Amino acid sequence: MARNARRAARAAERAAKKHPKLVLGVILFLVIVIAVCACLYFFVFKEEVDNFLAGLKKPSGTDGTGTEIAAGDLAEISSADLSIHFIAPAVKASGDSALIKVGDTEVLIDAGPTQGNVTEIKEYLDEYCTDGVLEYVIVTHADTDHIAGMVGTSSGGSYNGILYSYDIGTVITFDKTDKKLETAAGNPTLYARYLTALEYAEEQGADVYTGLQCWNGEDGAQRTYYLDEAQTVSMNILYNYFYEHDSSDENNYSVCMLLTQELEGGKENNYLFTGDLEEKGEEYLVEYNELPHVVLYKAGHHGSKTSSNDVLLKAITPEYVAVCCCAGYNEYGAAEENVFPTQAFIDRISGYTEKVYVTIMWDEETDGYKQMNGDIVFYYGAGEGEAQKSLKLWCSNNTTILKDTEWFQKNRTWGGD
Repeated sequence: MARNARRAARAAERAAKKHPKLVLGVILFLVIVIAVCACLYFFVFKEEVDNFLAGLKKPSGTDGTGTEIAAGDLAEISSADLSIHFIAPAVKASGDSALIKVGDTEVLIDAGPTQGNVTEIKEYLDEYCTDGVLEYVIVTHADTDHIAGMVGTSSGGSYNGILYSYDIGTVITFDKTDKKLETAAGNPTLYARYLTALEYAEEQGADVYTGLQCWNGEDGAQRTYYLDEAQTVSMNILYNYFYEHDSSDENNYSVCMLLTQELEGGKENNYLFTGDLEEKGEEYLVEYNELPHVVLYKAGHHGSKTSSNDVLLKAITPEYVAVCCCAGYNEYGAAEENVFPTQAFIDRISGYTEKVYVTIMWDEETDGYKQMNGDIVFYYGAGEGEAQKSLKLWCSNNTTILKDTEWFQKNRTWGGD
């Protein structure tokens, strides 16, 4: 073998001496071909190639075949080891409110979209939080559709919001905001009333920390909170660059959290919550955190065109996605393709999964709202035998994936179709 290699080398050397211009021409031709291919990749085909390769990537958090979710049963949810609830708004608006329940431990993430909707949120919570205690409340950022229910509505001078209505163990809130404390008329803003509610909860015994305090482990805060005695379910506060840097977009101040559930055989299920984090925030989230493959991703910013970008999706390769929005309701006067859930969001997510679920939708006939999937609940550890070891899905209306709904067929396209 070595002798053949030496012979080939000597032959190449003799050819180069005998035909120097020919050899130089071949080398120059190869250099040009490589340069042209590089230009075509970086300036023309990079996105298509990257998306194709991403589609070939197998989930790294399971055995590589993906996570099959069984049909759920409402009667099982209360006894599940872990359940994640995306509470459908009872109002025509997009907003977040999610409950995580592990045994007797409850975590509420946000309470939107309106102050009046808090009544329905509390009715839902009371079905599962039967002791009146919320061990953790996470308030991702200061926009109305995330904090309104924390304050609630006023009657006789007192408010009925989440922070006034439950015994709360720990509140994890945002570090920064550009919201003002007073309106132009000198009245307190919703953000100001939120701060008053937060102060009330603290006076009642709640520990109040920011996302950055949790990340740094300062003043009694923790980066990781275990939600069960066996320490198999952990709530991990991620680092967001905008915890300590200014952003031109309020959404980028969102507290971000990764929920990790350890399973038998060294496997795990991961569930990601990023509030309304936008593209720049997602880039930093990937840069500063080791993000795993996630079984479930709560779509950023209600399925907007500016969230759930490829930089994040490539890192987490989500299998199931929950979108908390009022599909088709043009709340902000946007172009039709940018109404939640946007076409840009669908174009990106379609490269990873078709298992996308949406809480509510606009009812064009009544100019109100109606259920799409309704309340969306993923849960684990209920049923008998092997069924206890599977993740299940139950929705209050139906479990039809977004791409198969009538609304989608009229208003959106899937995967470039």
